[in-house]
Amino acid sequence: MPKTDVVGHDIAYFECGEGYEIQCDIEILAAHCNSNPYCHGFNTNGLLKSCTSGCDVGCCYDVTENVDLYIRKGFLPPDDWLNDINNGRILYANPEPHFCFLPEIANGYLGTVAMSASLFQNGLFNGKCGNVGKARLPSPIGGSITTGQLIASGLHFQKALFTRRYQFDDQIGSIVEHRVYISQTLKSVMVLEFTLISSTSKFVTFSYASTFDPLNQTHNPETTCTGGGGVEIDVEFTFNSNLSTSSMYVYEGVLLSRDDHNRYVYVTICTQQPNESIQTLTMSSSIQFVSTLASSIDFGPDPIDQITVTLEAINRFDEALTKRNDLLNEHVQAWKNLWKSGIDIEPMENQPFVLPRIIFDTDKDGENDTVITTFSRALDIAQHVNSSMYYLLSSSRDDWPHGMSPGGLASQSYSGLMFFDMDWYMMPALLPFYPSRAANILRYRYNSLDESNKIARIFGYNGSMFAWTASYLGRPEGCCDGKGGWELCIEQHITGDVAVAVQMYYYATKDNLWLENIGWPLLRDIAKFWSSRVTKTNDTTYSIEKVMPVDEWCDNVQTKCGDIGINNAIQTNAVAIVSLQLAKQVGDMFKFDVDPEWDIIAKKLKINFNYTTQTHIQWDNASLTPSPHNYVCPEDVLYLTYPMNFNVTPEIIRNDAETYISITCQENAGMTAPIHTIVWLMLNEPLKAEREFNRSLQACTYGEFHVRNEVDIHADIIGGHGFKYVKNYKDGSVEIALRPMFIRASPVEIFL
Repeated sequence: MPKTDVVGHDIAYFECGEGYEIQCDIEILAAHCNSNPYCHGFNTNGLLKSCTSGCDVGCCYDVTENVDLYIRKGFLPPDDWLNDINNGRILYANPEPHFCFLPEIANGYLGTVAMSASLFQNGLFNGKCGNVGKARLPSPIGGSITTGQLIASGLHFQKALFTRRYQFDDQIGSIVEHRVYISQTLKSVMVLEFTLISSTSKFVTFSYASTFDPLNQTHNPETTCTGGGGVEIDVEFTFNSNLSTSSMYVYEGVLLSRDDHNRYVYVTICTQQPNESIQTLTMSSSIQFVSTLASSIDFGPDPIDQITVTLEAINRFDEALTKRNDLLNEHVQAWKNLWKSGIDIEPMENQPFVLPRIIFDTDKDGENDTVITTFSRALDIAQHVNSSMYYLLSSSRDDWPHGMSPGGLASQSYSGLMFFDMDWYMMPALLPFYPSRAANILRYRYNSLDESNKIARIFGYNGSMFAWTASYLGRPEGCCDGKGGWELCIEQHITGDVAVAVQMYYYATKDNLWLENIGWPLLRDIAKFWSSRVTKTNDTTYSIEKVMPVDEWCDNVQTKCGDIGINNAIQTNAVAIVSLQLAKQVGDMFKFDVDPEWDIIAKKLKINFNYTTQTHIQWDNASLTPSPHNYVCPEDVLYLTYPMNFNVTPEIIRNDAETYISITCQENAGMTAPIHTIVWLMLNEPLKAEREFNRSLQACTYGEFHVRNEVDIHADIIGGHGFKYVKNYKDGSVEIALRPMFIRASPVEIFL
């Protein structure tokens, strides 16, 4: 069974099974792994349900129903975690994966990778147009216990906690729990806690090494997770000794680069982070360290001084101290309330969540040393659903409208910028269960109208042209002068994508007040943009020329389309038509002024279609019959089926699916496979849908904590936590179809 084990745990030289002389006897395999100090686990059919530290050939692209997973003795989860683990509420690891695969701890305002040195505030960016990235801050809750043995790590979905448990050789029977969280109720509050779980003595002493070093910021290994190198410093901090006390340390920072409006941006962190590394716990007490943060963006886009920011951070710190005994309970209760909405996975009778374990003695020393558990398909899906929603909820909130990056809040991948993924993958996944959070995503687009109007004017257009890669209040990351091509300038379908998101939100909520005050201004300015962007090619046709389509491999190799672009990209023209039609409908509904040209252009804008084959064509002069060497990456034509329901019939849907799915790139399964799943479900093709579902399930999930990434993880480039495939569960497996009059649900049992 070569090339089936996770990197670093290789047992490739032990070959057995079909085609080999030796059969894969489970006891022999377990004994072989026990004899290898680097082997922490294996599976008997060549495929891992979750890759521990990256994966060998293809293992992340497949799922099977019966996987025997080995767990070494001494690495079993704590007894008090078992019920939550067996019900998909905790993801557990031991040994703990590489720090690049640790989970996000966040509340939509602040976020960090658990125990890491980096902290991020949603909306806080460093640099100006042309060189914009999410500003990295030092995390006051990062660090590790250094004197104990780590015996368990767990991500608790329902409580939004990350916990580690340690035991100590010199204090037998003593177990300390180290946990971190960022408060859901007090958004700027970060908490680091230590609790004694069990002990044979009255107290336990241990050493703790913090990563928090704001004055030097020398500890930042996370740069290796996004392909960077060295230590990235975005904010220069000083210690304010005048405002600091014995129980509160005040660090004031200023971003090294002024923003696009040439203003200084300030950050202040208040913390109880101790100078001492030695900590002592008793059974009747716990240790808690509280930290808070405030920055200039808390006060809006206008200039603000450092002292105002600092006083806000101190006020937040004082409030946290007055509630310190209730912080954890209030945080946990707030998350429990969030989890009242969502999807419940009920296992089928023949595939329960928890299957019997086999325990035996492989080295024949009279002591059991191996536990074999059988993979539960239902539990695996439940874990993926819960982890997907957890990461979405961690990066969003109702009261902080600064968008969601594909990389999540706690990662620098994608530079923390907003793409159309937010509008078409993240927002719809939240919409059925958390409509207020979905509305907050569209509030970000509404708050971006001023910047988007500026971008349109730079290009010589009217209305709003949304930046393909957007930062604070919609400010563009690139293409700052309106010149040049490539995706930053010419991937303009994003503007129409926002209109489709408005449509989805309204169809789901029927909120007329929202439509009048938020939806209409967006639709109006988007329609103005498209009416100025089109070219009248003859008396009967309008075109949109020189754009980057959604399919960024539009020259059929793994590169961009270059500086020129193509004409009449199918999805771009489709979203433009929806934008114009919807703006007219909403304008008429509220008796607003509507440009009559909107309706005329919508009816005459070119949609490439082969009437002989009843198939959509990607753009002008595209191959009518794509060859195996023509790749679609990512999706474009099938977006017309879902989520748009645009110019399709059952026959057209099938023709488009059979034409394009087979030539869609494998590298972007997290974005394409969910759409394919939905399309095959709509065509009543459950086996084809399941194949795409499985591909999506594993393509973007890495490590025991389900860290998300859009494409394969490589040793030196670990991208963002690509939440995009959550749509597979929220919209694919259950097939929630947002239409003007109904929501339809289809059975999900085929996947269990």
